[in-house]
Amino acid sequence: MRVNNSGNLSVTYFQSYFHLVMNTQGMNHKEARNLIFQRFFHHDPMLRGKTTYINFEKASKSLEF
Repeated sequence: MRVNNSGNLSVTYFQSYFHLVMNTQGMNHKEARNLIFQRFFHHDPMLRGKTTYINFEKASKSLEF
């Protein structure tokens, strides 16, 4: 998936993306979180801005089991 740097990604966006990754890749929450963090942020939380990273964290926490 291509992501442009033109705005903040929402909690809902990340929740949907978590579900997509977990369902299509057969991953658990922790595996999906690591993959998404690597793909979106390249291991740099501020790469796409503070708000986007905070929304990623909120989405991740909302899906923890």
